[in-house]
Amino acid sequence: MSEPLMVVFVHGWSVHNTDTYGELPQRLLSESAAGNCPPLDIHNIFLGKYISFHDEVRLEDISRAFQAALQSELGPQIAAGQRFACITHSTGGPVTRDWWQRYSLDPKRPCPMSHLIMLAPANFGSALAQLGKGTIGRLKSWWDGIEPGQKVLGWLELGSPEAWQLNRAWIEQTPDFTAGNAPVFPFVLTGQSIDRKLYDHINSYTGELGSDGAVRVAAANLNSTYVRLEQQQPDDDLSAAKLVLTQHQSADPTAIALLPGRAHSGETMGILRSVKDNAKPHPTVKAVLACLKVTDGGGYEKTRQQFARQNLTVRKKERVERHHNKLFPDNVYFHDACSMLVLRLRDDQGHPIDDFDLLFTGKNNNPNNLPPSFYKDSQRNSRDGSTMTYFLNHDQMHGLGPVEYKGKTVRKALPGVRQLGLQISPRPTSGFVHYLPATLSAALNNIEKFCKPDQTTMVDIVLRRMVHKGTFELTRELGAGEFKGQEPGGLVD
Repeated sequence: MSEPLMVVFVHGWSVHNTDTYGELPQRLLSESAAGNCPPLDIHNIFLGKYISFHDEVRLEDISRAFQAALQSELGPQIAAGQRFACITHSTGGPVTRDWWQRYSLDPKRPCPMSHLIMLAPANFGSALAQLGKGTIGRLKSWWDGIEPGQKVLGWLELGSPEAWQLNRAWIEQTPDFTAGNAPVFPFVLTGQSIDRKLYDHINSYTGELGSDGAVRVAAANLNSTYVRLEQQQPDDDLSAAKLVLTQHQSADPTAIALLPGRAHSGETMGILRSVKDNAKPHPTVKAVLACLKVTDGGGYEKTRQQFARQNLTVRKKERVERHHNKLFPDNVYFHDACSMLVLRLRDDQGHPIDDFDLLFTGKNNNPNNLPPSFYKDSQRNSRDGSTMTYFLNHDQMHGLGPVEYKGKTVRKALPGVRQLGLQISPRPTSGFVHYLPATLSAALNNIEKFCKPDQTTMVDIVLRRMVHKGTFELTRELGAGEFKGQEPGGLVD
């Protein structure tokens, strides 16, 4: 008889009580007893508890402490070759991925983790994080009044340098985790439903379509892309210079399941807290069991494709959300697939550029040739002003057929924009050192390269730093001479 599976639970941000796991641990024991998942023993279930609500604690500190806790509690079992499955919620996903990146990517040291099952993970952050401690602390229905730590909150802010580093490494790493003698099977399970009872009217992000009320589907999804655009040599008149694609790389496919009717939090719709140990069907339990049954690369690929088919069904069933209103016309929401772009500006010397305007353009490089509802949101990172995160309606951009609801057409077909481009106006625009405007000409294939449904694309834009002669000069005139009025000359090579 095989050893009982070890399961480690890792909670989310600003949690201070292990009741956050609800009844999922007990439910897994019941499912195991019924023969629906690998053998489980109550002595081999470990509930993680970490400190995220102290300002001095960083996410990397938590992953280091996670390693120490594993060695302390599971050291003998891991040394004997036993592995564990990790089930995370929200920020627990990035915490565990950071630990994995730091301690278990060395092929000479097999990873002790066999499965990483992430529920609503904030892999690319959360739009809520920028609101600050006071506002988020006010959402007591979610965070139970405990204010999160500033450093962890900083990691979670969209476009944070730490999230950029972890996700860039994820995209560029080459090993197939599902192969070899010690495979690791990563899964993302997330919802796109909004628990209207938890909606905060002051903060629209809690009802943001394309999210579960806290984490966007695109921000949870690890199927992501890195793109690098570099500004070319400018024309003689120094008016502008084009951007050219110099790197384009997508991460290896990761299994993702869109779970019907699941929101981020709450005992009714929450992807974690709504699980009950009552043997009744539950989308989270069904998906977690499917993940735990995977034992090899072939099984992983089969499950990944199965999830992909289910996602299409969920998207179709949840496309229209309608709420009856006694005083006004019914509220109708369309749950379209969205795309997230994390865009970072640097010059060719590596300096961040944090003063710029950006416009998306359509046909004929005209920003007016875009549908007005394609643009959903933008956020500038508070610690790195050179990084902006844009949230776009992918279905509006790509095009979609008419939407039917109860036998009636509730939305006409979306034609799509067909072409997409960029116009960037950086500052300063004059002086001894400055930048030139940059353009990415609108083209048909740009949408496919930059905007993928329910995914994030990281975009590095590199502009030329224009340095003029006169910034430094040598003179043979030994007498004192004023050069305060020096004018910029030609460009330095």
